[in-house]
Amino acid sequence: MDVQWLQPGFGLVALLALVPWIGPLRTRDRLHAGVRSVLIVLLAVALARPVQVVASGASHRVIVWDRSASVTPDADQTARRWLVSALAVADGERVTLIELPGSGREALELPEGVRHLLLATSESSPLGEAIAIGARAVPIGAAGRLTVLSDGLATDADGARAAEELRQRGLPLDWVRLEGASGDLRPVGLALDGEARVGSTARVLARLVGGGQVVDCRLSDGAGELARSGPTVVDGAIEVAFEFEPRAAGFVELVLEVEVLEGVDPRGGDERLATTVAVQDPLRVLYLGERVRGGAGELARLVGPGFDVRDGGDDLGPDAFGETDLVLLDDRPAARLSEELQRSLSEGVVNRGLGLLAAGGEAAFGPGGYHEQPLEALLPVEFVQKEEKRDPSTTLVVILDTSGSMGGERVQLAKEVARLAIRRLLPHDKVGIVEFYGAKRWAAPIQPASNSIELERALNRLNAGGGTVILPAIEEAYYGLKNVRTRYKHVLILTDGGVESGAFEPLLRRMADDGMNVSTVLIGPDAHSEFLVNIANWGKGRFYSVPNRFNLPEILLKQPASAKLPAYRPGIVSVTGRGGRGWWGDVDPAGLPPLAGYVETRARPGAERVIETTDEAHPLLASWRYGLGRVSALTTEPTGPGTEPWRDWDGYGPLLARTLARTASDTAAPFVFELMADADELVLVAERRGAAELLPEAEFSGAPLPGAQPRALAFARVAPDRFEARWLPAAREPTQVVAGAAGGVGPRTRLAHAPLADPSFERLVDPRVDSRLVELVERTGGRLRDASAVGSTSPLGGGERPLGLRRLWLAAALAALFVYLADVLVRRRPRLTAVVTP
Repeated sequence: MDVQWLQPGFGLVALLALVPWIGPLRTRDRLHAGVRSVLIVLLAVALARPVQVVASGASHRVIVWDRSASVTPDADQTARRWLVSALAVADGERVTLIELPGSGREALELPEGVRHLLLATSESSPLGEAIAIGARAVPIGAAGRLTVLSDGLATDADGARAAEELRQRGLPLDWVRLEGASGDLRPVGLALDGEARVGSTARVLARLVGGGQVVDCRLSDGAGELARSGPTVVDGAIEVAFEFEPRAAGFVELVLEVEVLEGVDPRGGDERLATTVAVQDPLRVLYLGERVRGGAGELARLVGPGFDVRDGGDDLGPDAFGETDLVLLDDRPAARLSEELQRSLSEGVVNRGLGLLAAGGEAAFGPGGYHEQPLEALLPVEFVQKEEKRDPSTTLVVILDTSGSMGGERVQLAKEVARLAIRRLLPHDKVGIVEFYGAKRWAAPIQPASNSIELERALNRLNAGGGTVILPAIEEAYYGLKNVRTRYKHVLILTDGGVESGAFEPLLRRMADDGMNVSTVLIGPDAHSEFLVNIANWGKGRFYSVPNRFNLPEILLKQPASAKLPAYRPGIVSVTGRGGRGWWGDVDPAGLPPLAGYVETRARPGAERVIETTDEAHPLLASWRYGLGRVSALTTEPTGPGTEPWRDWDGYGPLLARTLARTASDTAAPFVFELMADADELVLVAERRGAAELLPEAEFSGAPLPGAQPRALAFARVAPDRFEARWLPAAREPTQVVAGAAGGVGPRTRLAHAPLADPSFERLVDPRVDSRLVELVERTGGRLRDASAVGSTSPLGGGERPLGLRRLWLAAALAALFVYLADVLVRRRPRLTAVVTP
């Protein structure tokens, strides 16, 4: 006999049983003393509350009967026959039937003694809740078994906690699988694929189940249609992808509606599904430009509303990079970005995951003075300007005046100067000759300088005669040089100075901006010509005077071979796209137009080259990871002259937007949040990055109700940089969470989670959820049973018999009462006295 004492300390009261026998309170009446001692001992035993653990012979069998809408009428009748047969053989067992009722189902008359529970379902199948109730119906230590009659389409959580309790108690869970509806068309899943951000393309995946129907799917929000699928065949389970741009940040309810175009839907009425998704705020871009006026506004126009572009200007403090996702340097020279700011930007990229896009032309990279600056090491390209090259290629266009004023010795003197200039060129250089005499013509088209015979013949054919109109000849040379690819481009004008007036200055300044130098040579005895000096100044060239053949100048057409070369290369250049689809999206890389100029660089080892020049494979867009951040380099001006040919290309804005989005910080936020379900709880996990002193904070709410206020979540630290918040949400409502760092540091992150107990129409459950029930059966050691095998039962699990308690202290208390009454009788009995006769 197993006896346990609930209050063993009261056993010390039994020592008082000695009082009637010893001490000042002892009595001479031995019977009275004995009764009182027994009474004290019984009271002590009663106060110590002894109990006896006993076992009974009762065992338990719990049956969960799913009669919801997804179970076909034939399957329901099969379940009825199985249940009737199982109840008939459950002799001596305590049976509990938990029914999930459905509309129009015929009631079953149950045998006497069967405990019947009806679970209110509202056209759903809360199998997890039913299993949990069934587990509680089996007493602790009792032998028992649970059986589920269902098609497996559960609309609530997966019942993991109830299954774990069954496993620990040794109670098996069987599944008698019933037939579900076949050929029924229904949407069973609608979920966001990745992140949704206002102004960017979001992707949503819809899962449909059907029996060969042709459908048209429509995705909409509260403001109207977002996307359509077009005619789609649904045979079995398929996924349909939708892409759209969210209209605004926040929590958005998406609605999927399915219209049958061909075929028959056996049931109908279940072609609509809704879900709530979280749409994040636009990416924050800090624009730091210099040479391009209105660059920030033009950039914002190109990339669209998915980016919040802020012009940083010149007044930048030490915390300038703390509230942004991406910094864009657009043709800003190093002199306009202090070393302190460069180090702060580098620290943000390396330690906080800030994104950096360095772009530009003549004021960026090497030309912008970033060699040996803090930012140089971060860039995925190397500056080739710091390397010396020998014999840079040059194209020379000689413009020779053959007007009437150049007759006689002057035209011969001009030819001699031209010959000397051409002889200075190397075979890989190019030469062209233009003459003007009231009109203009190419005496020798641009060709290799090695064609010395053809060039000499062209010069010999020139004779003086006609008027002096030089401007058209300069324009002809300009257009010819624009299509030439050499390091230097030089125009040499030989005239006696008697030229017409015209708009020379704008043309020459444009030529200088395009990398073309214009020099002038005054032919004849005049020592000076102010007009030719101005032409040379506007064209960034030199002025020479040749009064006679004894004073022929040395024409400088290129810098010394040991000089550093300009890295910016103006001119039309064809380009090739190389990067993966993540950079391009729907943009076709084969449609890339040519560029009008770029900075020559070399890709570093490990950098990804997204766009490069076709002929020389110089990187135009390169990117790599650096520390926690990403750094990209666009070696041309995103809104300046270099990308002018791209402005009319439809793909430029999307390409630039994807470049910013790929480069922008995905780790700059102090915390990364993840929202997940754990049985009937929701768990918000916060992973901290960078600043160790920051703590997470979050608020959550269910369905938006008028006047409802979000509630704060309490985080617990589970690791040095990991925090968790757990709570029980409203089971039938979607949950919305807004999380971030405490104190408003950094951006806020929105997260949404579907209801744990799906309140949607029961037949919209994804058939894949039946795998959860299979997992529960396997974890508890149960069996998958055939519904046609009526009358079969499985052995019970758990304890051999249920345990109970027998309260022995009640018997002790009752005995004490009887002894007390006996003591009263003993004290009231008549005393016997002896009679003495004298």
